[in-house]
Amino acid sequence: MNIGNYCVVSSISIMFLIGCLVHLSENDIFSMRKIRKFKTLIYLLMFEIVVDLSFAFLEGSKVPSAVLYLIKGIELIINPCMAFMVFEVFYDKRLIHKNDLMTKIRIAMLVLLLANVFLQLLGLFGLHVFVIDEENMYHRGPLIYFYVAILLMVVLAQMTGLIVFSSKNQSTMVATLSVFTIILIASIVLRFFFYDSNYDFLCMSVAVPFLLIYYSHVTLRVDALTKLLNRQVYQRVIRKIDYATVFIMIDANNFKMINDCYGHECGDQTLRRLAMIIRETYGGIAWCFRIGGDEFCAILKPGVFDKMIEGTPHHDIYSMVEKTMEKLDEAIVLSVQNEDDDGFLEFGVSQGYGIYYADAEHLITKERMSLEDVIRLADKRMYLDKEAFRRDHPEFKQIPKRDMKRARVLYNPSLQVVIDDATKND
Repeated sequence: MNIGNYCVVSSISIMFLIGCLVHLSENDIFSMRKIRKFKTLIYLLMFEIVVDLSFAFLEGSKVPSAVLYLIKGIELIINPCMAFMVFEVFYDKRLIHKNDLMTKIRIAMLVLLLANVFLQLLGLFGLHVFVIDEENMYHRGPLIYFYVAILLMVVLAQMTGLIVFSSKNQSTMVATLSVFTIILIASIVLRFFFYDSNYDFLCMSVAVPFLLIYYSHVTLRVDALTKLLNRQVYQRVIRKIDYATVFIMIDANNFKMINDCYGHECGDQTLRRLAMIIRETYGGIAWCFRIGGDEFCAILKPGVFDKMIEGTPHHDIYSMVEKTMEKLDEAIVLSVQNEDDDGFLEFGVSQGYGIYYADAEHLITKERMSLEDVIRLADKRMYLDKEAFRRDHPEFKQIPKRDMKRARVLYNPSLQVVIDDATKND
């Protein structure tokens, strides 16, 4: 082992990480919670580099072999934890339900980390991941392949989590995430085939800036409250639309009443829940945006509308779009029926749509309109829907204020106002 080269590579790796810490100290985009998570990841990686460098210095020396076993064992326990800490950066339990896929991935990763600790402890009983010989030199043990398998599974779980996160936040920065993944896999390959070098730590240190770039990209694109794409992205997307699509405008009914009667905190909670339902309903087929206070928009992704209307008669196209919108109403009603006791207020939404035909090859060319006219038409239909709701349900116009800490007004399938009796004694 060339100890001089080892020191140089370790120094370069740590300088990369110090640069990331400097960036985080000046960062005013991320939340303090995210900054702390990024810093924990970086500090842990720096600690692992120092531990690995310490082992390189002590290997072959006259120190007790137990010291080398301890140092190397700590390194091998920390290594899979790095992938878990990357996952933790993107995991926010405040925005995730118990049965969410991200939660399941997190549990699986914790199980794998515990399995790795158990694997290292087997060395106390003669089953080793690595062996220190009589000259205090490192050698791989019979369980090394089990360790590599656990490490690969943790990294795979981490990447699955990042893909889920990207999908939920409608990220399009696939190239940057791919570069991060390639660098991370390269670090594992380098360590496995060149275990007497520390280029794997250099790879991991280089990957951290790509992680910061990717998360900055996601943060700047999404609305801070609802985690849907923000208005700036909405404006950029509509400027680039050159394909047939559908605009669906969405507005929460009587949202001002929620804020006035129950406070803005309850209003924010309502918007977060509504945004989650919109994303779950339309996210697979459309880009979802928050474009105003309680105004949202869904724009079908390229090819979705063409697939929807394939073989559909002219007069059925509009009913097909309306059936698509009905799925959101059904999801809201279902959410209310399954409502837990967290103060969610829901009156339903009003929706309107406009169909944009990009070229003359599409059906109904006589109804082709400019993109601006399509958006205005969707907006107008949405407001007509809202007026119809107000006309048909005048009881929603007034809600008596109550002297209570929290109240829940639920919109059920029969469109009746229900106030939870349990809250009256709060």
